[in-house]
Amino acid sequence: MGLSMKFLETSFGIDFRKRHLVLTLLKKSLRRIELGDYGIHPISSENQKEEREAQMIGFINSFISKNQIKKDKVSIAIPRENVVVRFTTLPAATKENLRKVLEYETSKYTPFEKEEVYLDYHILKEEKDSLHLFVVFVKKTEVEYYLALLKKIGIQPISIQIPSTATLNLFFFNEGMKGNETSVLLDVTEPFFEMNLIQGKDWKESFLFPLPGNEKISRIMTTVKQSGQDVHLYSKSTFFVHGLNADETILTALKETTQAKAVSPPPLQRIRLEDEGSIPYKIYPSIGVPLKGLINTRVDLNLLPFEMRKKVRQIGKPLFIILASIALALSLTWGAGVFIRYRSELNSINAEIKKIRPEVEAIEKLQKRKEELGKEISELREIEVGEVSMIEILQELTRLLPTTAWIWNFKCNGKEIEISGFGDSAANLIPLLNNSPFFEKVEFLAPVTKERIMTGPEVKEQERFKIKAKLRPRRVRS
Repeated sequence: MGLSMKFLETSFGIDFRKRHLVLTLLKKSLRRIELGDYGIHPISSENQKEEREAQMIGFINSFISKNQIKKDKVSIAIPRENVVVRFTTLPAATKENLRKVLEYETSKYTPFEKEEVYLDYHILKEEKDSLHLFVVFVKKTEVEYYLALLKKIGIQPISIQIPSTATLNLFFFNEGMKGNETSVLLDVTEPFFEMNLIQGKDWKESFLFPLPGNEKISRIMTTVKQSGQDVHLYSKSTFFVHGLNADETILTALKETTQAKAVSPPPLQRIRLEDEGSIPYKIYPSIGVPLKGLINTRVDLNLLPFEMRKKVRQIGKPLFIILASIALALSLTWGAGVFIRYRSELNSINAEIKKIRPEVEAIEKLQKRKEELGKEISELREIEVGEVSMIEILQELTRLLPTTAWIWNFKCNGKEIEISGFGDSAANLIPLLNNSPFFEKVEFLAPVTKERIMTGPEVKEQERFKIKAKLRPRRVRS
């Protein structure tokens, strides 16, 4: 086929950012995926709503016209700061009704009620007794805003992602992970920056922080140091820096400050560039957005409402037609006498079946619904009885900890908590937590170290701590 190779598929990506609109076009042939074109467009602030929408519609229409793009395979990403992200663990028994369980628990993970949000999840790891999940919640009004905007252009997207998942899918597609090494994907796009920690092929953490324009390097450095992770972890990690505001200054500062194993742009060797210039690592997440329209991505997460998702054509219907045709051909070989003999009896049986079928179907439907409701009630009661509310835990920690101590990082998997932070005396925190009806088996996870911390205009020496505690069974606390 040579240079005249035809592309079999194309996929269009629209990455909505707070200050920019990034458009990307991927083309797929039998042997490769190519970045056909891309555009980075500054847009007005969200306060100038009408002007902002007009700009976005204009940029999208121009890009579609320029590249003669069909509108049947469009994926979009909405801003990361507009969603609520949670890493959580649930009992393995909830898998069958996992979406309903997460909907029921919406108010536990977000400040919203379940009727206010769309959600989707990705199972990170499945164990015998538990499921480790990445869950994204977004207000319905947020999604409906972008869908209404695209409707004006005649576009109904096939997926709604966030930059984090698009980045990870492109990273895994380009085989950026090596063995069990730690990778830190750092997206520097003002006014925020995001860190995603990957251990081999496992997604471990995701952090999002504001990024002041005049202090962005110091802000990134402070966050890297105080993210609650073991400082030795970063020295053995590879940092992959990307984003619209990523530059050589940030790469150099990260290398010097973290003593990282390596600092570089993320890999993109499996995406061929139509323009053989420098690799556009600044739009790395945006390139990952349309990838979902061409391949089966590792992180399968879609915030598009179910009723708007395109049905995947199944093989069942064509197979049924083929088998029915074969059966018809065979039936025609039977003798006409046999058919006539049994026709009367068959009609009688069919009439009886038709008469009682509605009653049987109604009973079966009620029985099935009864079983489903019973199972859901059992699972929800198990969760409600076995786990304390996250709000209760946070209230108890607020009550216990002295004003001289503050928490930097908090984790809870339903059975135990981990807290990291700073205080005047870390040793005094152990008995405080042990005496609480909420916690037991309180212990340090790492040695206590002294650090100099900026508190207002003063620099104060405090102790850095990392503590683990098991949650007491609810019956003990009640």
